[in-house]
Amino acid sequence: MESKTIKESGYFWWRNEPIPEDDIVPESAVAGDLIITDDGRISIELHGYLPSADHPMSRIFVGSGNSCPDIEGRLKNSSEHVLLTDVHTQGGKASFGGISYENYGATNCLIGSKPFPESKGEIMFDGLSIPLTGFEDWLGLGSIETSRTKRKLIATHKKQKNIKYTLEDRSTISVEFDLLAPMFGNQKNHVINIAEKVSFKYLSKPKKTSSELKKYFSSITDLFLVLTGSDYNVEWPFLTIGRTVSSTKSYRFYFLRSRTSAAPPTRHNCLLTFPAIREEFGHLFQQWQIKREELGPGMSLYLGTRRGVELYVEHRFVNLIWGLESLHRTLNKDSPPTKLELKAQRIIGQIKLAKDRKWLEAKLEYSAEPSLAERLVECIKLLPLNFTAQSLRDFCNECAVKRNDISHFGGQRAPGGYEDFLGKIYSLNNALSNIYPAIILKLCGVNDLLLLNMLSTGRASSRIRYTLNEVGLHIKEGKLT
Repeated sequence: MESKTIKESGYFWWRNEPIPEDDIVPESAVAGDLIITDDGRISIELHGYLPSADHPMSRIFVGSGNSCPDIEGRLKNSSEHVLLTDVHTQGGKASFGGISYENYGATNCLIGSKPFPESKGEIMFDGLSIPLTGFEDWLGLGSIETSRTKRKLIATHKKQKNIKYTLEDRSTISVEFDLLAPMFGNQKNHVINIAEKVSFKYLSKPKKTSSELKKYFSSITDLFLVLTGSDYNVEWPFLTIGRTVSSTKSYRFYFLRSRTSAAPPTRHNCLLTFPAIREEFGHLFQQWQIKREELGPGMSLYLGTRRGVELYVEHRFVNLIWGLESLHRTLNKDSPPTKLELKAQRIIGQIKLAKDRKWLEAKLEYSAEPSLAERLVECIKLLPLNFTAQSLRDFCNECAVKRNDISHFGGQRAPGGYEDFLGKIYSLNNALSNIYPAIILKLCGVNDLLLLNMLSTGRASSRIRYTLNEVGLHIKEGKLT
């Protein structure tokens, strides 16, 4: 993967130190280099040391990892303002007769053209903005029309209207369109670049801290991951202060996160493109936020198999099964007692001796629970797919047996060719990896007809149907269960 490490020189000082009038940095500012790696590791290499209440070089001797106040800065080439938060020491050198210096690391870094508001506590932000570069196919962009003859090329663009959704807490999300093109007016060029540009914006009520918006950013990118079927990395977000175009201050937000080399999503691989869900996107987005909290491991165990994470075939398989099992337990936690549970309770109630009753309760505690295969059947039956009852039972029984083999025997139960065992797990993984996100989308409010079209006739359906057919599951088109 190509390195996109940022390294810029500038001046740095403790947060909120006064800046003299007609100057741009405090007197205590120290020159140094800001370094941000492609995966968001942040550090400052100073060419001196920042002042300390104890001794100017006291932090150098206490080792790395000690917390420090926030650090502000001003970059040399761009003149942009920098704020590093959750700062810690990263060593340095105390030299008598030479050059002393110190280094710092940080969890978060904000960079923008406007000064940061003066604040003794955390800065509160109004929202965030995410460039959707690379998601053009998923968005269905194509509003640049061209006409070419032997003597003339004409390009015409009509800007699309921004799309805005209001959430239940009066926060808003919007998809906003723009154009990267030459300046207004008549010009002559030998080369021109024209490209549609789209951003996803979230305005919160009430204001949020950078930590809260970081979690929100992670949730948004996970939704894009499910909808597009791609682990492609979203660009770094901007945190914003202000609620109107004229008053808004924007700061690029850097922090540690995993990065992948995945290619941008293509339309034929997306589960659901934006045009297909445009009308319901606000509701889907809101339900996604709710379900992430409600379903817990039922969502996170699936997402843990994505995001470009490399897992062994067996690990991916058990994560998918554990996730579906957790999902079923959460969805049925308030279900009324089954007939078998009521029968067990009647039997226990007839035991007079307390210690015998306690012993039997322990023995029967899990006796009425559905089997793993039954849980998988009920999860998959949430989808509008007309699998035959026998083929669905066979698939879920095989998943349950293979999961138990891996969990209790570390692999296949009986001696034999392990390659064949892994090959079967691989096929089960492929099927589950298409079924699982469809179940999540169903729980987030995507309607049955759209799900059926997505899985049976949509752009990605040939790939999906192949993985399902391989394990004996055949979709009957055009019919809802």
